Amino acid sequence: MIHSTAVIDPRAHLEAGVEIGPNVVIEGPARIGANTKIQAGAIITGQVTVGSGNIIGYGSVIGGLPQDLSFRPDTLSGVQIGDDNVLREHCTIHRGTKPESFTVLGSRCLLMVGAHLGHNSRVGDQVVLANNVLLAGYVEVEEKAFLGGGSLVHQYTRLGRMAIMQGGSGIGKDLPPFAVAAGRNSVVGINVIGLRRAGFGGDLRAEVKQAFSILYHEGLTISQALDRASGLKWSPEVEPFWEFVRTSKRGICLFARWSEIKSGSNIGEA
Repeated sequence: MIHSTAVIDPRAHLEAGVEIGPNVVIEGPARIGANTKIQAGAIITGQVTVGSGNIIGYGSVIGGLPQDLSFRPDTLSGVQIGDDNVLREHCTIHRGTKPESFTVLGSRCLLMVGAHLGHNSRVGDQVVLANNVLLAGYVEVEEKAFLGGGSLVHQYTRLGRMAIMQGGSGIGKDLPPFAVAAGRNSVVGINVIGLRRAGFGGDLRAEVKQAFSILYHEGLTISQALDRASGLKWSPEVEPFWEFVRTSKRGICLFARWSEIKSGSNIGEA
């Protein structure tokens, strides 16, 4: 199952059923889980742990040095990848920039062509990154988020559970759970389809809409919205929305109308 042109470091550990394509390079003490397939021209380097049942696409590079001017090449850091992910052609995942730190990809994710995970980013389960999505260092993406093609995420920014970024959008502020982002640092609505697919019934969807209304449509400041929300009872599925807002360090994306997005009037907003 290992092509004759592949170069495999003797320190690497390959479990049963691993397939290695032509011209693959595995450097260092990488660990590749059972039934993972690494396609032609891919490179895995350093302290990389890959779970079972993954597909690493043509020309992808996993574990490359972080793009951080303060990084020391002798730093021991790595990448951790879960199970049953699909990484399409030319995806890149850089390793952590601090000693013993890791860039983490969960399980059952889809990274489309050219997606990039910067150093120390953490991506949860069942996340989709479309073509050419770029995550900077220390970005956090929670489960079932979807980032459209060419989306840009600034360092240290967080995306909540089931959040969506429209293709070509960019954020440098935190995007709350269930939100749809477009343009620059702007929320335009709720991911209703995602809520239905996740099994949120009518009552839960109404609760999410109530949370959004308090945060975005009642003319309250963030602090005022949090105070108002604290006096109400929220289900376990929706309470994390408020916890996300409460713990934001970069501030959250604000609401914008589609007319503002289309006219470009929100471009450059903080």
